[in-house]
Amino acid sequence: MTTYSRLTALDRVFLDIEDRVTHMHVGGTCIFDGDALRTPDGGIDGDAIRAYIESRLHLMPRFRQRLAYTPIEGHPIWVEDEHFNIRYHVRHTSVPRPGTVRQLKRLVGWINSQQLDRGKPLWEMWIIEGLENGGFALHNKTHHCMIDGISGADLMPVLLSPDSEIR
Repeated sequence: MTTYSRLTALDRVFLDIEDRVTHMHVGGTCIFDGDALRTPDGGIDGDAIRAYIESRLHLMPRFRQRLAYTPIEGHPIWVEDEHFNIRYHVRHTSVPRPGTVRQLKRLVGWINSQQLDRGKPLWEMWIIEGLENGGFALHNKTHHCMIDGISGADLMPVLLSPDSEIR
Protein backbone atom coordinates (compact mmCIF):
# COMPACT_ATOMS: atom_id res chain seq x y z
CA MET A 1 0.00 0.00 0.00
CA THR A 2 1.30 3.45 -0.91
CA THR A 3 1.81 5.84 1.99
CA TYR A 4 0.98 9.48 1.57
CA SER A 5 0.54 12.71 3.50
CA ARG A 6 -1.85 15.56 2.83
CA LEU A 7 -0.77 19.09 2.11
CA THR A 8 -1.66 21.75 4.64
CA ALA A 9 -4.34 24.27 3.72
CA LEU A 10 -1.67 26.96 3.28
CA ASP A 11 0.40 24.72 1.01
CA ARG A 12 -2.69 24.06 -1.11
CA VAL A 13 -3.12 27.83 -1.47
CA PHE A 14 0.44 28.09 -2.82
CA LEU A 15 -0.49 25.52 -5.47
CA ASP A 16 -3.88 27.06 -6.25
CA ILE A 17 -2.65 30.61 -6.85
CA GLU A 18 0.22 29.56 -9.10
CA ASP A 19 -0.23 30.02 -12.83
CA ARG A 20 1.97 30.36 -15.94
CA VAL A 21 2.97 33.90 -14.91
CA THR A 22 2.92 33.77 -11.12
CA HIS A 23 5.28 31.06 -9.94
CA MET A 24 5.24 30.07 -6.29
CA HIS A 25 8.78 28.83 -5.93
CA VAL A 26 11.46 30.45 -3.83
CA GLY A 27 15.17 30.33 -4.41
CA GLY A 28 18.60 31.25 -3.24
CA THR A 29 22.07 31.37 -4.72
CA CYS A 30 25.39 30.65 -3.00
CA ILE A 31 28.77 31.31 -4.60
CA PHE A 32 31.72 29.00 -3.85
CA ASP A 33 35.43 28.80 -4.57
CA GLY A 34 35.76 26.06 -7.16
CA ASP A 35 39.23 24.73 -6.39
CA ALA A 36 38.20 21.77 -4.22
CA LEU A 37 35.80 20.47 -6.88
CA ARG A 38 37.91 21.11 -9.97
CA THR A 39 38.13 18.26 -12.50
CA PRO A 40 41.28 17.57 -14.55
CA ASP A 41 39.75 19.43 -17.51
CA GLY A 42 39.18 22.54 -15.37
CA GLY A 43 35.43 22.19 -14.88
CA ILE A 44 33.44 21.66 -11.70
CA ASP A 45 32.72 18.07 -10.62
CA GLY A 46 28.94 18.05 -10.91
CA ASP A 47 28.73 14.33 -10.16
CA ALA A 48 30.42 14.85 -6.78
CA ILE A 49 27.98 17.65 -5.95
CA ARG A 50 25.00 15.52 -7.03
CA ALA A 51 26.20 12.58 -4.94
CA TYR A 52 26.66 14.77 -1.87
CA ILE A 53 23.23 16.39 -2.22
CA GLU A 54 21.60 13.00 -2.75
CA SER A 55 23.30 11.75 0.44
CA ARG A 56 21.64 14.63 2.36
CA LEU A 57 18.08 14.13 1.10
CA HIS A 58 17.21 11.83 4.00
CA LEU A 59 17.19 15.00 6.12
CA MET A 60 14.32 16.32 3.98
CA PRO A 61 12.20 13.35 2.83
CA ARG A 62 9.77 15.67 1.04
CA PHE A 63 12.46 16.24 -1.60
CA ARG A 64 11.90 12.68 -2.86
CA GLN A 65 8.13 13.10 -3.00
CA ARG A 66 5.85 14.36 -5.75
CA LEU A 67 2.30 15.58 -5.87
CA ALA A 68 -0.57 13.19 -6.52
CA TYR A 69 -4.30 13.74 -6.19
CA THR A 70 -6.91 11.72 -4.32
CA PRO A 71 -9.61 10.03 -6.37
CA ILE A 72 -12.99 11.75 -6.61
CA GLU A 73 -12.21 14.80 -4.43
CA GLY A 74 -8.87 15.59 -6.07
CA HIS A 75 -7.07 16.70 -2.90
CA PRO A 76 -3.31 17.09 -3.39
CA ILE A 77 -1.15 14.65 -1.43
CA TRP A 78 2.56 13.83 -1.20
CA VAL A 79 3.68 10.39 -2.41
CA GLU A 80 7.13 8.88 -2.95
CA ASP A 81 8.45 9.49 -6.45
CA GLU A 82 9.26 5.96 -7.59
CA HIS A 83 11.16 7.38 -10.57
CA PHE A 84 13.24 9.92 -8.64
CA ASN A 85 16.34 10.93 -10.62
CA ILE A 86 18.93 13.16 -8.97
CA ARG A 87 20.26 14.21 -12.39
CA TYR A 88 16.90 15.79 -13.21
CA HIS A 89 16.90 17.80 -9.99
CA VAL A 90 20.58 18.78 -9.79
CA ARG A 91 21.41 20.37 -13.13
CA HIS A 92 24.74 21.64 -14.40
CA THR A 93 25.25 24.70 -16.60
CA SER A 94 27.71 27.53 -17.14
CA VAL A 95 27.94 31.21 -17.87
CA PRO A 96 30.50 32.28 -20.51
CA ARG A 97 33.94 32.50 -18.85
CA PRO A 98 34.87 34.65 -17.07
CA GLY A 99 31.28 35.02 -15.90
CA THR A 100 30.28 38.23 -14.18
CA VAL A 101 27.75 38.70 -11.40
CA ARG A 102 25.45 40.31 -13.95
CA GLN A 103 25.59 37.20 -16.16
CA LEU A 104 24.91 35.00 -13.14
CA LYS A 105 21.89 37.12 -12.18
CA ARG A 106 20.51 36.94 -15.73
CA LEU A 107 20.86 33.15 -15.77
CA VAL A 108 19.25 32.81 -12.34
CA GLY A 109 16.42 35.06 -13.54
CA TRP A 110 15.85 32.77 -16.51
CA ILE A 111 15.94 29.67 -14.27
CA ASN A 112 13.40 31.23 -11.93
CA SER A 113 11.14 32.21 -14.84
CA GLN A 114 10.53 28.53 -15.60
CA GLN A 115 7.70 26.77 -13.77
CA LEU A 116 8.53 23.61 -11.84
CA ASP A 117 7.18 20.33 -13.24
CA ARG A 118 4.33 19.20 -10.97
CA GLY A 119 4.86 15.59 -12.03
CA LYS A 120 8.18 15.48 -10.16
CA PRO A 121 9.40 16.59 -6.71
CA LEU A 122 9.05 20.37 -6.78
CA TRP A 123 12.67 21.48 -6.58
CA GLU A 124 15.79 22.02 -8.66
CA MET A 125 19.39 22.75 -7.77
CA TRP A 126 21.55 24.34 -10.46
CA ILE A 127 25.35 24.07 -10.51
CA ILE A 128 26.53 27.16 -12.38
CA GLU A 129 30.18 27.25 -13.32
CA GLY A 130 32.28 29.71 -15.31
CA LEU A 131 32.33 32.51 -12.74
CA GLU A 132 35.27 34.89 -12.63
CA ASN A 133 38.08 33.80 -10.29
CA GLY A 134 37.19 30.14 -10.99
CA GLY A 135 34.19 30.06 -8.69
CA PHE A 136 30.82 28.42 -9.16
CA ALA A 137 27.33 28.95 -7.80
CA LEU A 138 24.59 26.70 -6.53
CA HIS A 139 21.11 28.01 -7.15
CA ASN A 140 18.23 26.29 -5.39
CA LYS A 141 14.64 26.60 -6.61
CA THR A 142 11.94 25.01 -4.44
CA HIS A 143 8.17 25.33 -4.53
CA HIS A 144 6.85 27.14 -1.50
CA CYS A 145 4.47 24.26 -0.68
CA MET A 146 7.48 21.99 -0.03
CA ILE A 147 9.31 24.03 2.55
CA ASP A 148 6.71 24.24 5.28
CA GLY A 149 8.68 24.53 8.51
CA ILE A 150 11.98 25.26 6.76
CA SER A 151 12.66 28.81 5.70
CA GLY A 152 14.31 29.35 2.34
CA ALA A 153 17.37 30.67 4.18
CA ASP A 154 17.69 27.41 6.16
CA LEU A 155 17.45 25.09 3.18
CA MET A 156 21.01 25.44 1.86
CA PRO A 157 22.67 24.86 5.26
CA VAL A 158 20.62 21.67 5.72
CA LEU A 159 21.68 20.38 2.31
CA LEU A 160 25.29 21.51 2.49
CA SER A 161 26.30 21.14 6.15
CA PRO A 162 28.52 18.16 6.98
CA ASP A 163 26.81 18.03 10.42
CA SER A 164 24.30 15.18 10.18
CA GLU A 165 22.49 16.45 13.28
CA ILE A 166 21.12 19.54 11.53
CA ARG A 167 17.39 19.12 10.95
